[in-house]
Amino acid sequence: MSKPFFVEIKGVQFRNKGAYLMLLACLDGLKAEPNVQLVLSPGPNLPYPERARLGAWQKLSFRRGGLDLTPWIGKLPMQGLFRRYGMLCEQQVDLVLEASGFAYGDQWPLRFLQNTAKEVVRFAKAGKPFIFMPQAFGPFESEPSKAAMRDIIQHAALIFVRDPVSLQHLQSCVADLPQSVVLTPDFTIGLTAKANHEVPTIDGPYAALIPNNKVVSKFNHADAEQQRAEYINAFAAAANKLNEKGFQVMLVNHEGKEDAVLCNEIAANAKCQIVQIEDPLAVKAFIGKAELAISSRFHGAINALSQGVPCIATSWSHKYHAMMNDFAMAEYCVEQLTEQSLLASLQQLLEHKTELSLTLKQKATELKQKNAAMWQRLYQVIK
Repeated sequence: MSKPFFVEIKGVQFRNKGAYLMLLACLDGLKAEPNVQLVLSPGPNLPYPERARLGAWQKLSFRRGGLDLTPWIGKLPMQGLFRRYGMLCEQQVDLVLEASGFAYGDQWPLRFLQNTAKEVVRFAKAGKPFIFMPQAFGPFESEPSKAAMRDIIQHAALIFVRDPVSLQHLQSCVADLPQSVVLTPDFTIGLTAKANHEVPTIDGPYAALIPNNKVVSKFNHADAEQQRAEYINAFAAAANKLNEKGFQVMLVNHEGKEDAVLCNEIAANAKCQIVQIEDPLAVKAFIGKAELAISSRFHGAINALSQGVPCIATSWSHKYHAMMNDFAMAEYCVEQLTEQSLLASLQQLLEHKTELSLTLKQKATELKQKNAAMWQRLYQVIK
């Protein structure tokens, strides 16, 4: 029997559909390696029943504040017992794929970045690859954050960067980036949508509107709560316009409880239905059948654009404009969201919807080829 190849996928979860899609994209890309055994760390959004359905081993780790006992757990004389119960320590992991999407920069706690840097260094010393899957980075303004990121850049086997702005943020830490830092697009583009029983049957053309609570969260913007009413008004105005044009409006919850609250607030101000689908590939299938989309969720927009569905993205970070530019849709990225700006963009999209769909299908093919090249590069490192 061949030795198992234990791969931990970090930064993913089951509640946020984008994070779930990145988990599935990792598993899809690894299917060429027959001995891969999935490893996941327990967490509130990675509950045991769902981990078990994927056959995942449980990663043993312990971090509380500045205390990190994870590297010491492997020194305990109980590894055989742990393994019998489906648990592995860090030292037993052969490869880490870090797929957080956007979790490294000054807007997040410094300790998280520093803990990851220490882990990357440990893997490098053990001769095991630690790979950052395509994601956004930065900014890094403080010297401690730059120092931690330098350790990551110098010791990670590969760092796939999703956009040029993130690349510049990495260059602020290391001016001459090594060849292990590679610019490449989002890697969920090629995932095949799969409808299931959760997908509602809609009689007639519909538009998918995908809100995002982060846009009105104090965590991301100091004045975001002040923008909440305007955000709801903008989405409601777009829904009303779409209704006038003969589209049914579907508010798609792409995340969970907090997005559900936002969906309810928008639905109270416009005629629309709320759609809640748990399976991320079924969500993609539903969005793919829409005539058009308006999305504040990064992977909600990817789900639309990658299937030829014209989409307006409302932005709260640099990653949105770069993603829309990948699909030749940069002019449909609304960075200053108001009722007027969204309606103006929507009117333009409605006027050019047919030709935009054709362009998107061509761009999706090109980006899928770049995804394939990314996986070829990754396999060169781990073989």
